Amino acid sequence: MSTVIIDDNGVTLIASSNGLLTITIDRTQNFFNPLLISSLSTAIQKVEEAEHPKALIITGTGKFFSNGLDLSYMQEHGSEGTAIMIESCWRLLARILVMDCRTVAAINGHGFGAGLFLALACDYRIMRTRRGYLNFPEVNLGMTFAQGSAQLIKCKITNSALLRESVLTGKWYSSGDAMAVGMIDEECAMEDLSDRAIACAVAGFPENLNAEYFNPDNFKKIKIELYVDAYRALTLGKINTLPESRL
Repeated sequence: MSTVIIDDNGVTLIASSNGLLTITIDRTQNFFNPLLISSLSTAIQKVEEAEHPKALIITGTGKFFSNGLDLSYMQEHGSEGTAIMIESCWRLLARILVMDCRTVAAINGHGFGAGLFLALACDYRIMRTRRGYLNFPEVNLGMTFAQGSAQLIKCKITNSALLRESVLTGKWYSSGDAMAVGMIDEECAMEDLSDRAIACAVAGFPENLNAEYFNPDNFKKIKIELYVDAYRALTLGKINTLPESRL
């Protein structure tokens, strides 16, 4: 049995009786703008408040997982409005990055820029075959990443050659390409995407991990410890400041 917890501006959160929570973004290209970020933040708060055992799946609809930042909004609202939007996006990604349960991105289509960041913030990434690419477009758009985004990429893409290629060339990765270089964990046909994402999510329930003494607070702390630089930058970073030297 499933219950709709949130249905707000194209963002739905559905809770299953077994503890599985699914966020679906259905806003055509699923651009990140203040409206989407606000709706996602509300959904994430409900996930944070949900009882254990639980696991989270995030997915989109149609051709797009997410087409990234809303460039039209950025052009209309200038540097100040853009900074506020990106920083609020970072705070959202930080919460997903260290969620106290397993998180799975079910990538149903294109994931560009902030859309790929959303997938990277999840613990696992499963992508459909035959349609959709993953891409960091910043080099082609003449943009920078700033510290929050850069640290998230570095903590999840640990292969230095892949990091260089994906960031400095703006390469588009199909599911096969992404699987080959370790950007995603699994690829499957679209008709199998939901089932594969559910299987991955449920496998993270404490009973399926034989984690007899599972502690959600400590599970979150482990993630913070693993991704401390990214978590700090996403939580505290400012778009107009350079990262401080770690020396």
